[in-house]
Amino acid sequence: MTTRRVFLGRVMAGVAGAALPQRLLGQSDYPVRPIHIIVPFAPGGGADIVSRLIAPHLQETLGQAGVVDNRSGAAGRLGASVAAKSAPDGYTVLVTTESSLVIAPHVGIPIGYDPLKDFVPISLLTRNTIMVVVHPSMPVHNLQEYMALARAKPGEVFFASSGVGGPNHLAGEIFNRMAGLKITHVPYQGTGLALEAVVSNQVGSMWGFMAGLVPYIREGQLRAIAVGSKERSPILPDVPTIAESGVPGYEAMSWIGMVAPAGTPQPVLDKLWGAVNSIMHMPSVSDILVKSGSEVVASKPEEFRAVVESDYVKYGKLADVIRVK
Repeated sequence: MTTRRVFLGRVMAGVAGAALPQRLLGQSDYPVRPIHIIVPFAPGGGADIVSRLIAPHLQETLGQAGVVDNRSGAAGRLGASVAAKSAPDGYTVLVTTESSLVIAPHVGIPIGYDPLKDFVPISLLTRNTIMVVVHPSMPVHNLQEYMALARAKPGEVFFASSGVGGPNHLAGEIFNRMAGLKITHVPYQGTGLALEAVVSNQVGSMWGFMAGLVPYIREGQLRAIAVGSKERSPILPDVPTIAESGVPGYEAMSWIGMVAPAGTPQPVLDKLWGAVNSIMHMPSVSDILVKSGSEVVASKPEEFRAVVESDYVKYGKLADVIRVK
């Protein structure tokens, strides 16, 4: 009789276990396979750089490798949509800029996801200065000369960005508005492609994240003419701010953060945050980011949530600039 009871008990336990959602069964063992990091931009941009610094260290912090998956298009909206529809099990995360989380809803076209409902925050990873650079062949060496050229040739000076509605596009459009200029926007599917266009002199200038532009500036492939931060960057101390160069009150900053699909179990989110926080403070990671012009943040999830909600409101007030015509 005892043996029969033990047998029946084991059977019932097995049935109960089978009835539990699979994502709840292995939480204590998470992760047991590689973690996919979706970057909704082409390789070479700020989010891609941060992701590729984090990915190899997931092996040593969580025991499983990170795999970067670039899903570029529509200023980050395509990749974000893929991430939003992924299983909420901790094996897919999204590393993106504000482009796909707080700007996309105000573009005026369906995006297929709700950034405030379909994602949960893991960490704000970095803050990044947005700056304007030109191809060395362009006959301008500072912002005043750039603006003078744009005034002399309205609509004939072009700037590239990582896509319509992205933070770099908005930086350029707001600059146009504040300076009273008409510099024509040329969108690309990601910073990497925009960089290629300017380095090859297909487009004369671009707005982009300092973190991705510094190597090209140091190699002489691009000329830095102004930064969008309130103060000059210690990385490029000779490059003046836009505000001090004739457009008072101008500021352009961006951020990169990590989120997971809504419904991801809290224990899994806690493990991910612990790993990411540790990785972002490793000298082999933070030193590279700081030297390239990024500010390492590695915030707690609730702090990142506050940033997302605040910026959602801020960009909503710029809907007339963001909205696709």
